[in-house]
Amino acid sequence: MINQMILGLSTGAMYSLVAIGLVMMYKVSGVMNFAYGNMGMFATYIIWWLTSALGLNMYVSIIMGIIFAALMGIFVERFGLRPIRHLSHGSMLIVTFGLLMILEGLAVQIWGTEYKSLPELVTGTPYIFKGDFGIIVLRRQDVLVFTTLVVISVLIALFMKFTKFGIAVRAVSENEEIAGYMGINVGKILAFSWAFGVSMAALVGIIAAPKVFVSPTMLTFYQIQGFTAAVLGGFETFTGAVFGGLILGVIEKLVGNYISEGFKATISLAIIIIVLVFFPKGLFGKNIRRRA
Repeated sequence: MINQMILGLSTGAMYSLVAIGLVMMYKVSGVMNFAYGNMGMFATYIIWWLTSALGLNMYVSIIMGIIFAALMGIFVERFGLRPIRHLSHGSMLIVTFGLLMILEGLAVQIWGTEYKSLPELVTGTPYIFKGDFGIIVLRRQDVLVFTTLVVISVLIALFMKFTKFGIAVRAVSENEEIAGYMGINVGKILAFSWAFGVSMAALVGIIAAPKVFVSPTMLTFYQIQGFTAAVLGGFETFTGAVFGGLILGVIEKLVGNYISEGFKATISLAIIIIVLVFFPKGLFGKNIRRRA
């Protein structure tokens, strides 16, 4: 049971990383990015191409891939979404749907549909702990995912609370119009939120690639689970994104192990329905504001 829960927490930590990126973009811009997974996928392909075709160092390629992801997020927000913000949120959602299909089509045309591989960032034998509780096996990949989640969560908390720019991000997320009247550069904050969000998608792609391989649909499942984690925790809070992902990962693992693997595919939909009916603000959420 303990090992299953640890495996569930590891998977859930990946969902949390996805949810953090989704929440940042939604919290600031008010837009649910349905192209999130494919934007991360495309950045992961870039990293694979830099490593395999150009022969660059893996870590240099990762840095360049994350920079590419950030620039892609800024470009999409500035030229794809900002010009139509005055229309409706539905219009911006349609743009993200269109981007989803464009990126998938581009990936297929450029790199084909064959799976590509990226090496694991950490290798070696797992850590084994023995005691009265039994035997616990902790994979090095699990340590990497947990560490990444903890570091990013702490940095976001410090950034949002103690930096001038982070306070500006909070102000825009609360009321974009008033933030503008206070002299905050709203456009810069919007661009940052998408740069950060897409960078998180690329990071998830890098960590997931050795397991799921690089393909046009590699992050589709993670996006669905990340969306579920954000709904579960509350779409307006990073705390909810983190704990929502961890809870979802444990639930998914226990259901698959003790009930049925086939039922795992439907657990996300069931959770979304239950949470929206009984906890519309999520387990950790605040009141949902409506943007004009």
